[in-house]
Amino acid sequence: MSPLVQSIWTVVVFVTFIGIVWWAYSGRRKKDFDEAARLALDDSDHPQQPQNKTEE
Repeated sequence: MSPLVQSIWTVVVFVTFIGIVWWAYSGRRKKDFDEAARLALDDSDHPQQPQNKTEE
């Protein structure tokens, strides 16, 4: 590849990276990311375990 094409490709990739970072940290996405962060801690989808376990 020629140096000009490599330079253009570098700029395109850098601008794309900055766009993704801007999108991820924008205020409109905060609610969605907060919900996703709590998914691992959310037990509402799982049946509850019995509290009293019998020991053998």
